[in-house]
Amino acid sequence: MRITRRRLDFLQKIKQLYEATNLPVHYARVAELLGVSKWSAYEMLKTLEKEGFLASQYEVNQGEKFPGRARVLFAPTCLADAVLSGKTLEEKVPIKEWQQVKERLLSLCEELKKGNPRELLEQLLTELPGLERPLIFSAYMIALLIAQLQTLSAKSIGLVKNIVLGAAKAETGLAMFAGTAMGSMLKTVTQFPMLSQIVSYLNRFQDNLAELNQSEQALLMDFLEEALEKAT
Repeated sequence: MRITRRRLDFLQKIKQLYEATNLPVHYARVAELLGVSKWSAYEMLKTLEKEGFLASQYEVNQGEKFPGRARVLFAPTCLADAVLSGKTLEEKVPIKEWQQVKERLLSLCEELKKGNPRELLEQLLTELPGLERPLIFSAYMIALLIAQLQTLSAKSIGLVKNIVLGAAKAETGLAMFAGTAMGSMLKTVTQFPMLSQIVSYLNRFQDNLAELNQSEQALLMDFLEEALEKAT
């Protein structure tokens, strides 16, 4: 992934401000420190958000009698941390392709709440053999395992969230997720006629984790967190 000097300047400033307070940052503060207009800062931060470097949230000033409109605040993601530490994402997957895949899979995970998870399982199992890129394959496997957990109960996904999202490293969290999901399935093995096929893909998923660099692992961990939220 190529990132321009200007974008790095914005990321570095966001990271400095965020680490100083452990709170998300308003774009006006970034604009002030970098000597640019508020509009320019906002546009750049929204671009960095779309590319996965920042996460945004909205805040209303509760201390005011008439709080008015919510303020948009930004915080660095795991991908931003990886890039700023020098561990940049290799050109294995164009960022535009990754964003398209991510959006599609997140949409499918959200549909799990109202649809039949077994239909999604069958769809993903049909598509998996044709996926060659390790990052894309791994994202599909995450979606598949979440769908598989959804066939058990909402409690299963809640258990997984509690276990894996507190992991200190992305690779550790992803490996714990795969292991926890498989453990849940093995307890009710008779419910899963496709289990042997899934196990073979899971072995490939685990091999991929060892090959992916830290930036790619960070992308997957961010995706896992979002996908679990969408499915519950």
